[in-house]
Amino acid sequence: MAVIPIVEAPNKILNEKTKKVRGFEGETLKIIKDLKDTLDKARDPEGAGLSSNQIGVQKSICVVRNFFTDPLDETKNLFDERILINPKIVSKDSEEKEGWEGCLSVPNTYGKVLRSKKIKVRYQDETGQKCSLVAKDFFARVIQHEIDHLNGILFTSKVTGDTVTEDFFNE
Repeated sequence: MAVIPIVEAPNKILNEKTKKVRGFEGETLKIIKDLKDTLDKARDPEGAGLSSNQIGVQKSICVVRNFFTDPLDETKNLFDERILINPKIVSKDSEEKEGWEGCLSVPNTYGKVLRSKKIKVRYQDETGQKCSLVAKDFFARVIQHEIDHLNGILFTSKVTGDTVTEDFFNE
């Protein structure tokens, strides 16, 4: 298990566009394992996604989680996890929704960001296979956030209004 320290703003790597992945073995598989292990350990807050530049690697790879309620126990949340390599949003629903976002690279900072409610993404999986998926609502928000990371864009540059800290939600 390799839990990598998460790079925090204002580190310049977070503002640089990542490079396309060309090989799907060795180094790429290690990066994927490191991303998964690091995201698994992200608590308070729990992470919904993580991009490779957030662990100091300039490759176009991210892990995203689609959360859902356990049908056998409504008090538990589960998730499906996807690895997106060289992801690209190929279509966006014209309907947008404003929602709260935070980021493991910008601790204790939250803001409202306007995002498309539904998107279609093309990407490659861990084997290099070309894939696509349609995501909506929170899962679409997570994917858009992580693809922004891969393009060197932090959510804080898209916040509508002011940013707040965790204290705002506990008042």
